[in-house]
Amino acid sequence: MARRSKPYITQFFNRDRLAFTAMFKTGHVSLEHLRSCGLVDSRIKNLIRDGHMEKVAYKKNGKTKECYKLTKSGRETAARLWGLSCAYHAQSPIHDLAIAEKYFSLPQELRESWKTETQIRHEFEEQISNMRKEGNEAEAKLYEDMLNKKLISMPDGIYTDSTGTEVAYEVLTNSYGIEELRSKETYVSIAGYRYETIRV
Repeated sequence: MARRSKPYITQFFNRDRLAFTAMFKTGHVSLEHLRSCGLVDSRIKNLIRDGHMEKVAYKKNGKTKECYKLTKSGRETAARLWGLSCAYHAQSPIHDLAIAEKYFSLPQELRESWKTETQIRHEFEEQISNMRKEGNEAEAKLYEDMLNKKLISMPDGIYTDSTGTEVAYEVLTNSYGIEELRSKETYVSIAGYRYETIRV
């Protein structure tokens, strides 16, 4: 079949921004999540046809379910139209959907505060480089070494709650070893965040 040269969707609205931002920040989202952003099923279908997002099948408790994530082109669209950067690296649907549940449980204005794992890492690396500029070489080297040896690792996301407290959020799976858990706890305690975890 010949590929349509004209896209199905030529204009983007705030509801698209909400859906793209959610997928950009959490990896995978459910159909209910997309609908809660205001997308109707025909719009979702056209976003898939235009190559902005894809439907992903996964198994949970022996049942096949479906969710959605942005394609490379979708992430580029999000960056171009809404200035989004540091996309969350999509992992397994079950893991990411638990992040999306948390993200969507927040009121819209708090969702805006959500930082991805990639963003958190960039900011931490920037802090290390600022320590160097300020002459704190020993401290900068300590954190850099810890990062390189994976003694520090970033949580899945950070958001600001209604009291203005920054909360680190982590979805734990059975594949996490003690060291990995400890490396995340170390980062959270260095940064002074409140820590919230959920096991899936």
